[in-house]
Order: sequence, then C-alpha cells, then structure tokens
Amino acid sequence: MKKLTFKYQILLGIIFILLGNVLAFIFHHGIFTNLAWILYGLLFIIHPVCPERFTESGREKQGILAVRIAGAVCIIIGLLVWFYP
Repeated sequence: MKKLTFKYQILLGIIFILLGNVLAFIFHHGIFTNLAWILYGLLFIIHPVCPERFTESGREKQGILAVRIAGAVCIIIGLLVWFYP
C-alpha cells in the first residue's frame, strides 16, 4: 500500500466530502454531509501528515500541530453546521 502523503490525504478528504454530499442529495438527509466533515477531521487528527515543506525546513512539529488544528476545525464544522440538501 502507498504511504499516505499530505496531498493524498487532502484528496481522500475531498472524496469524503463529495461522497457525503452525494448521499445527502440522494437520501435527502444532511447528516451524511456532517458525517463526512467529521470523518475528514478525524482523519487529520488520528493520522496527521504535514506537507513536505514543513519536514524539509525542520518545522515538522509545527506542521503536525497545524494539521491537527485543521482537523479539529473540520470536526467543529461537522458538529455545528447543519447542512440541508
């Protein structure tokens, strides 16, 4: 299996969001979009992968913290904002 890179993780998150929106549109339940945002945030909190720019410059710790904060923001979006199809 390929190593999970930052670019691949972003792409996977976009797929989560698109799939959640499609399911919300088909089934007329906005909860699918909220679940997609929560899963996207959990992906970044559980497995933080920082961009190569941070790794190469020796600021990997700051990059991982930034990625985890972004994951927390995605979870907050999924919990607070109720999307309606």
